[in-house]
Amino acid sequence: MTQKKIEIFLLAAVIVVAVFLRFWQIRNYVVFLGDEGRDMIVMREMIREKRPTFLGPTASVGGFYLGPIYYWMAAPFLLLWRFDPVGPAYFVAAIGVATVILLYKFIRDVGFWPAILASSLYATAPLILRYSRSSWNPNPLPFFALLLIYFLYLGIKKQKFIHFLLAGAAFGVCIQLHYLATILLAIAAPVVIVNTNFRKWPLFFILASSGFLITFAPFLLFEIKNGFPNFQTIAEFVTRGTTVGYKSTNYFWIISNVGNIFLEFLTKINGTAVTRIIFWTLAASGIYGLAKFWQSPDKKLIFSIGVIWFIGGLAGLRFYTGQIFDYYFGFMFPAPFLLAGLTVSLVWFQKAARIATVATTVAAIIFFINNSPLRFPSNRLIDQTANVADFLIEQSGGEPFNFGLITDSNSDHAYRYFLDVKGAKSVELETLVTEQLMVVCESQKCAPLGHPIWEIAGFGRAEIAGEWYLGNIGIKVFRLTHWPGAPNPAGKPAIKGQ
Repeated sequence: MTQKKIEIFLLAAVIVVAVFLRFWQIRNYVVFLGDEGRDMIVMREMIREKRPTFLGPTASVGGFYLGPIYYWMAAPFLLLWRFDPVGPAYFVAAIGVATVILLYKFIRDVGFWPAILASSLYATAPLILRYSRSSWNPNPLPFFALLLIYFLYLGIKKQKFIHFLLAGAAFGVCIQLHYLATILLAIAAPVVIVNTNFRKWPLFFILASSGFLITFAPFLLFEIKNGFPNFQTIAEFVTRGTTVGYKSTNYFWIISNVGNIFLEFLTKINGTAVTRIIFWTLAASGIYGLAKFWQSPDKKLIFSIGVIWFIGGLAGLRFYTGQIFDYYFGFMFPAPFLLAGLTVSLVWFQKAARIATVATTVAAIIFFINNSPLRFPSNRLIDQTANVADFLIEQSGGEPFNFGLITDSNSDHAYRYFLDVKGAKSVELETLVTEQLMVVCESQKCAPLGHPIWEIAGFGRAEIAGEWYLGNIGIKVFRLTHWPGAPNPAGKPAIKGQ
């Protein structure tokens, strides 16, 4: 078999593995809770009304909103799957496979083996896989972050200005998926400064800004029309005091500590020295390669990108004044794999290093697959939620009903989505108080009478007319009716605050 055929075979194998791991039984594993239900409601309304929204999902903290780009990209897949929530998950999975291919193409410039080994690690990494199989606005971020970096790379290398325009457009998408992607701006700037002549910086800035405005325009128009409510909230959130986050100015310690946390998230290797060794190997190799190829423009460019994206991204998180969750690193998910490929390129000429590198990569892939989220039983949340909606409709007797959810950490949007899709006569309390209230309880303590949540309190004083335990799901369902000894509020809207 020729070298070319071997390369084609191995690349095809990596792509097949990436596809399998992202699409296998995807419907059974999709996370479908309140946040996902909220997104489906918005996207379904866009499709039914034939009117796009200019406001995206709420951020996880801060009380502000993201741009609408995720809804615009995922809504067609919801329509194609006839409003089955698995549709947008297929979109995310396809984007995940595309990220593997793009990472390979990027690293291929320094060699086939560095590219194939790094992309195979990315294809199988447990954290990457987890966020490549469900519909959620941060999940496509690694692809668009890598696309931004790759277009920047091409723009500098080939001096084709269209690539700077496309890089700006990719950035406009990134910050609509998660606001921490703003750090990518602080990564792109030094890459340009280190690798280009300062006389061209104004032109690069104009081109990138133009591309950014193209993709960011819908959200920007919303802000302009409404007096910049989200921009003001973001500014207030960024400047407010907090007791959470990094306060130290010791960047050496911060980068090392955050880097270790990031690699623990990625690899699922926790509480050992392994991730620290990996961090320092990547960082030192990247810096060494940058110094070695400082006089070689193309290699200097790709090594500077690897070092600045990885180390600069970690340093940028110093300015985030909140708790850091694993998906917050989404804007730099591909960075350590890019740097790993560059590290391999530095030692590949040595036979012993080649053997050790391949053996280490194979061992890592085996470990990743053994710790894959697919090793755990599927949650079947889509089917579970749909079945609960069917049960509510059945027990309501086909009559109008109000709906409430008792839960410790979820919201009711997932249930409301399926109630709407199935044509249930579920009515908001603010619209009308009906003769019955269907309550789903996901908590261990289920006491709906007198519960303080609005969906129950607004219904008025009630009594339990039916109670069921769905043992296969582990939740309880209650049917409440108005207590005959109190004034019946049915037939009128309930008003909050009264």
